[in-house]
Amino acid sequence: MSALSIEFVPDAMAATAMFHMRGRASYREAGQLRKELFDAIAVSGDKNLVVLLEDVVSIDTAAMAVLIEALKETHDRGPDLYLICPTESVRMVFRLAGLEDALTRCFACMADMEQRIAV
Repeated sequence: MSALSIEFVPDAMAATAMFHMRGRASYREAGQLRKELFDAIAVSGDKNLVVLLEDVVSIDTAAMAVLIEALKETHDRGPDLYLICPTESVRMVFRLAGLEDALTRCFACMADMEQRIAV
């Protein structure tokens, strides 16, 4: 798997939209990622937005910064944004950047998220 691919499913669940990232998320795709993610936030309205990371092979600090920006944006004005199923390589980049705290709203799997928030 190489370049980043993104699938947005606005009606994944009753109160939740899904933003599924696959492949490598790097500075090359950071602009595309930002545009598509913030468009998804806007379209989601008052729905929670789940960013599924289980198929992200690698992520660099530029793409990670987009996720952090989206977390901050949604924390301030909603809807809620959740990072789900991060791969170890995603966790490692957050850890190396000293941003592990950003993963506090991150769930190991979809079932874990569904048990802890109303979807």
